[in-house]
Amino acid sequence: MSSGVERADKWRQDPPWLAGIDIDEYERLAGVGYEPRQLAMFYDVPEGDFLWHFNLVGSPLRYHYERGQLLQRAKEGLSMAEDARTGANATQAQRFDKYRRELGWRNSVRKIFFEEVG
Repeated sequence: MSSGVERADKWRQDPPWLAGIDIDEYERLAGVGYEPRQLAMFYDVPEGDFLWHFNLVGSPLRYHYERGQLLQRAKEGLSMAEDARTGANATQAQRFDKYRRELGWRNSVRKIFFEEVG
């Protein structure tokens, strides 16, 4: 008899094609904005296989994808913060204010709705 809770598929073993992915490059491509299915095509991995591994609990593919996005946003934010601090670029200062508001809003939503999730 089932308890009604499905077993989560977890990352257990690296697929053979993972060794062919340069993780630094993968993170940079994620930061640029490529979607997982596009990255599968870029690395010539069957899309279904790539996406299945990407969506597993504890997937290093998802971790490095999200890390790449975070690194890119952080670099942009630091650059905007420095330009705003020095007054070198008024447009950058405005972009930085908008960036901080959006980031604060996203963080508030996550805290309210997803605080106890993982």
